[in-house]
Amino acid sequence: MAENGDNEKMAALEAKICHQIEYYFGDFNLPRDKFLKEQIKLDEGWVPLEIMIKFNRLNRLTTDFNVIVEALSKSKAELMEISEDKTKIRRSPNKPLPEVTDEYKNDVKNRSVYIVSPFICIEWCEPISDLWLLLRNFLIALYIFIEISRRKDWMFAEIFG
Repeated sequence: MAENGDNEKMAALEAKICHQIEYYFGDFNLPRDKFLKEQIKLDEGWVPLEIMIKFNRLNRLTTDFNVIVEALSKSKAELMEISEDKTKIRRSPNKPLPEVTDEYKNDVKNRSVYIVSPFICIEWCEPISDLWLLLRNFLIALYIFIEISRRKDWMFAEIFG
């Protein structure tokens, strides 16, 4: 019985790890992340896990390379690739970043909701993130992205269909 509970906790952790790394390398974050873009240029897109575990949100989830690799190997999004030696990851060349054209910007704008409130905080948004982790296994055509600022007073949600 305890083993089943441990398996569920590990599956939840792996889902959070995938979600976080896929966010880092995703269409919304990657074009804006100067540090990660610099790292990607160094080795044909490969970023060492040693660098990745320094990212705060991933670091809070795990610093264990094996756990990260195992989680990414189970991802259904197929956004990420793992190096043969299992020490580096990169965004799949089969899923390149979209070209940022005026049409793309308008498309993103039409799918975006920007919410400002002094009442929005990480504690308020965490249940939404957890709910998303559960729902994304069932809703293949729907993707919701939520970002919470460091100031904890706004939330950005982007919906992909």
